[in-house]
Amino acid sequence: MASHTGQVRLRNEDRVACSADRGLAVLADGMGGHAGGAEAALIAVAAWMEWMERGGPAAFPQEEDLREAIWLANGRVRNAAAEDPGLRGMGTTLVGACFRSDGYLLHAHVGDSRLYQLRRGCLRCLTRDHSVLRAQWDAGMIDAVSPGTALLRGLLTRAVGVDEHVEPDLAVMHLEPEDIYLLCSDGLTDMVPDVDIAEVLATLGVNPPLAAEHLIDLANDRGGMDNVSVIVISSCSATRLGTELG
Repeated sequence: MASHTGQVRLRNEDRVACSADRGLAVLADGMGGHAGGAEAALIAVAAWMEWMERGGPAAFPQEEDLREAIWLANGRVRNAAAEDPGLRGMGTTLVGACFRSDGYLLHAHVGDSRLYQLRRGCLRCLTRDHSVLRAQWDAGMIDAVSPGTALLRGLLTRAVGVDEHVEPDLAVMHLEPEDIYLLCSDGLTDMVPDVDIAEVLATLGVNPPLAAEHLIDLANDRGGMDNVSVIVISSCSATRLGTELG
């Protein structure tokens, strides 16, 4: 697990958290100005972890728990913005994952922070960005090399704390022993292409803290235009509840 302000921004508006004994990991990338973005991400991460940990170590979270955790985060961010005029308009992305000891991964997200899986050498993005850019790609209006696509980066179609109700995307899947997983903010994916992310996870993923630090370094070496945060998880240890998180 690692987070860095980057080479351009003055403040880190990303927040990350993990619970090793519960197999939980969550990452948020805040938005809404100097104070608001950091506050929204902090509130959302704390609320998500609060809900997911409420049942005690023996609990087996279900899909609905991840949805409720994001709904709690959404309400907490909106309440904070309503109480403080300086925080109005703040919001955040959120991607959260639960690695259960029975070999299942449950994950949920809102916004454009992502969850990747490296399985048998193949990198796959398990989340679909809630962004104007992704919506236009899906509609066939633009492609990845169209002029002006950079102007669409960061324009979200869904975020935590913006609307009264937000619906996360949810999924459940089987873990395999050699899987490596990565939660990350767009400060990584805007700077480092998937092919390089795959190489780092393939070579360093068995040592999650080292892989996380190397990904941060790559993003900063290539410009570090935004805050960058990553959580790297080794599936073989995650399924034993002694979750090894980087």
